[in-house]
Amino acid sequence: MSKRRSDIGRSLTDQQRRAAQMLVANEFCELSEGKKLTKDQLAAEIGIAKSTLYEWMKIPEFNEYHRMISRDKLHAYSSEVDSALLKLIRMPEPRIKAIELWYKLQGEITERHLYENENEPKLPRKSDAEIAAEIQRLAEMVNGEE
Repeated sequence: MSKRRSDIGRSLTDQQRRAAQMLVANEFCELSEGKKLTKDQLAAEIGIAKSTLYEWMKIPEFNEYHRMISRDKLHAYSSEVDSALLKLIRMPEPRIKAIELWYKLQGEITERHLYENENEPKLPRKSDAEIAAEIQRLAEMVNGEE
């Protein structure tokens, strides 16, 4: 069962929650005219030492809260991404990668990877007759006919 942001955030201080929110805003370049702040600048903005920020970033609950905020913010952009994808698909000469991505998102295309172990010995393939004879022999063994 997934936890809600309020449940995760409950174990953090107000300042830790604010720090996590500001980290996300910084990652989305929302704090300083489209540029990222350094950790020093971010810590000063929060009102803590840089070492404190790094200590908080080691706390599992802080990281989980940070990830949840980041996912929520990213999810808020999904309609913009969908719109951009549709524009690429509807162009006079549609972008094949955009169409491929759309089908993947719809679950119509899935990627499969075949891995072969070249160190594994290749066994000779048996014919249908050889397989049938082997099945017959095994059946006889199971039935006690042999």
